[in-house]
Amino acid sequence: MKQRVVLSIGELLWDMLPDGKRLGGAPVNFAYYVERGGCKAYAVSAIGRDALGDELLAEFNCLGLDSSFIQRNENPTSSVGVSLDSNGVPQYEIYENVAWDNICADEKILALSQTADAICWGSLAQRSEKSRQAILQIIDNSSENTLKIFDINLRQNFYSKEIIENSLVRADVLKLNEDEIVVLAEMFGLSGDIQAKMKSLMDIYSLRYLIFTMGGEGSIIMNNDGEMSHQKPIATKIVDTVGAGDSFTATFIASILNGVDFREAHKMASNMASKVCGHSGAIVKI
Repeated sequence: MKQRVVLSIGELLWDMLPDGKRLGGAPVNFAYYVERGGCKAYAVSAIGRDALGDELLAEFNCLGLDSSFIQRNENPTSSVGVSLDSNGVPQYEIYENVAWDNICADEKILALSQTADAICWGSLAQRSEKSRQAILQIIDNSSENTLKIFDINLRQNFYSKEIIENSLVRADVLKLNEDEIVVLAEMFGLSGDIQAKMKSLMDIYSLRYLIFTMGGEGSIIMNNDGEMSHQKPIATKIVDTVGAGDSFTATFIASILNGVDFREAHKMASNMASKVCGHSGAIVKI
């Protein structure tokens, strides 16, 4: 089987964790675990022409990831303050006017997008008009056969109904957690229990899959045939949950692209997220 090509677009940064800085941001986390799943991943983002950017690229390359589509500009490389609560759940302090607020949809990226089997993006990197327009242009330039994954990833106040809806109408797959479904239910007037809300989103936006994660309570995935898969996480001593959602989504998508049944793909994704929760930081070298 031809190796599948996957793009992950968005923020690239240093997570400033209590025990030191770690490479972070959804694109690198997603790319890393997609490659572990047998696909070829390209992260699309921007870093500064500064020392933190040099360090970030070096770390990126040490992971064996392709950095060809990491742009550099005159804005600072992003760093994010991360604090952990008693359950290892992170809280983020995300600073503005950084390099990934200025992603460009250049000819090189647009050409790559036409060959992509899947594209994943979120809401955070769309907080600036420049990056938002670039991200949407890359998505719109892709093939109609490209699997389009919106990992909503709400952070602080960096989202709006317009940003979310513009992505939902483009998406084939939506990933959200128990906090995010509350926001969407209020924003779009969804009613009923969790499964009813999921079904409403599936129908309104003609989704192929809806991934709903609930932390220690496990996860549910619904497909467009109306089938549902439930998974409980493996019992794990949680160190932190940084990157767990990215690893879950990436493992599920890589498995689906490689022809795995969606229930088995769900199990694989759940197991990977449990492993990530047992380690510090988003990247677990496996």
